[in-house]
Amino acid sequence: MVKDWRRAAVAVLALVLAGSLYWTLGGDPTGAAVVGPTARRAGRSGAAERGVPRIGLDRLDSRGAEGLVGQRDIFDFGGAPPTPPPVAPPPSMAAGPVETIAAAPPAPPPLNLKYIGAVENAQGLKVAVLMTDRKEVLTGRPGDLVANRYRIVQIGLESVDIQEVGTERVRRVPLRSN
Repeated sequence: MVKDWRRAAVAVLALVLAGSLYWTLGGDPTGAAVVGPTARRAGRSGAAERGVPRIGLDRLDSRGAEGLVGQRDIFDFGGAPPTPPPVAPPPSMAAGPVETIAAAPPAPPPLNLKYIGAVENAQGLKVAVLMTDRKEVLTGRPGDLVANRYRIVQIGLESVDIQEVGTERVRRVPLRSN
């Protein structure tokens, strides 16, 4: 059984080598080996016969219009898109004033901070102690930024005022036990 496996592997390897040799020579059915610059030409002619377009490398030497350098709009992909014909409003909406309904401001996202307490030293410096929903303990004085999202505005005995960064909204977080 091992000898059969080895024979099969040698046969597959021979087929792969024969196929690569056929592909390298450009599909020459005579099997004549072409070496040197003529091999490159033979490969090109085989590619042209297979319908692969030839790249015109002679165009590299020619220069484009020098006056247009830097003036082309890279987002202009052709002509202007066709403009759709104007659509008349439905008759039911054409008569009467249009009522606008003001949208309510979005509800603030839930605050994931709990105020545990405050520590004050002899000079009167207060530090607020806060805890996130992931049980991280944060500390800060008035004006400090905590959790890269909240700024401490004022520290009281039973609450702390916190402002969300990017908005003017100030929230009061009451003192919580546990």
